[in-house]
Amino acid sequence: MNSSSKVLCAALLALAATASAKVLEDTVAVVNGTPILLSEYQKEIDEVMDYWRKAMPAAAADPAHVRKLRETTLEQLVDREVLYQEGSKLRVKVRERDIDGGVAEVKDRFSKDDEGNPVGEAEAEAAFAKKLKVMGLTYEQFRGRLSKQIMARKVVEEAVKSKVQPPADKDVKEYFERLKAFIVSGATEPPKGVSEEESQAFLEISGQIKAMTSERVRVSRILVRCSPANSSREKKRALAAAQEIRRRLGDGTSNFALVAKDFSEEAEYAARGGDIGFLVRGVAPPDFEKSAFSLPVGEISQPIETEVGYFLIRVQEKRAAEEPEFEKFKDELSKAMMNMAYQKELESYVKSLKAQAVIERNLPPL
Repeated sequence: MNSSSKVLCAALLALAATASAKVLEDTVAVVNGTPILLSEYQKEIDEVMDYWRKAMPAAAADPAHVRKLRETTLEQLVDREVLYQEGSKLRVKVRERDIDGGVAEVKDRFSKDDEGNPVGEAEAEAAFAKKLKVMGLTYEQFRGRLSKQIMARKVVEEAVKSKVQPPADKDVKEYFERLKAFIVSGATEPPKGVSEEESQAFLEISGQIKAMTSERVRVSRILVRCSPANSSREKKRALAAAQEIRRRLGDGTSNFALVAKDFSEEAEYAARGGDIGFLVRGVAPPDFEKSAFSLPVGEISQPIETEVGYFLIRVQEKRAAEEPEFEKFKDELSKAMMNMAYQKELESYVKSLKAQAVIERNLPPL
């Protein structure tokens, strides 16, 4: 090989190395040789973070929580890819009408505004188009993305869903008794010896049963925001505003819901006329809870100071504690247990697919 050939060969090798480094830089994972692009991952994590910023701002600002969300999002993309590859291997068909149905399902989410009010077809279509633009997707790219998701879903339905059967009545009864004993004991820690997911489910279900059977009051509220960090002048302003709203409400004969919609500074509940649903003991701030359980039905409290500002509350309804009855919760509990079994089977199935795959992960640092 002459000197010019050696120079050309070295240049080509350098170019190939640069291209390879660029591919690696633009990739967050490789599954059996198929890359998961950084751009695709970024679209997913942006969606996730947008949800958390709106739902739980404090968690979205916690670096440890953000790190876990990033890792979980990457793993979900890996899971989707191994399921898609399995579907391709099994020659699972995704028809155009399947994708059309998926598009319609997504578009339906834009048929209402943020307050739950129906919007016109043109407005919904515009909101959908705007969302695609924010995500950096063309309509065809969106359909392609849906196609992969639908194939993954079909693989799961064929391999997992058919294996999961409803639990026997005796098992549902036994689980109910465990939940009931947990509620009565006043414990806060889930049972030992179960997975994190099972513990979380146990706590959520027991919380739902407790909320439906404990002493509880249905409350509507109006919030004038003011944090502890605000100046004394700002606190006085917020208190004065709350007192003025209280004066408008008078003896409780005024329409609390209409006033809440106009003046409450928490959009979600203001849209519902201030109705926050039933409140059980041990959930709300102490002063708020004390007023809620001591106020007669229909009366309105004086301004209640909390960490987020001043509340005015009105009790709509009171219910005494009652004994949890198995028959009342049997059907929903059976569904919940079946869903837990399904999730466990799904996790095992995906884990087995990933064990057979060659997976490289390259999640960039924050």
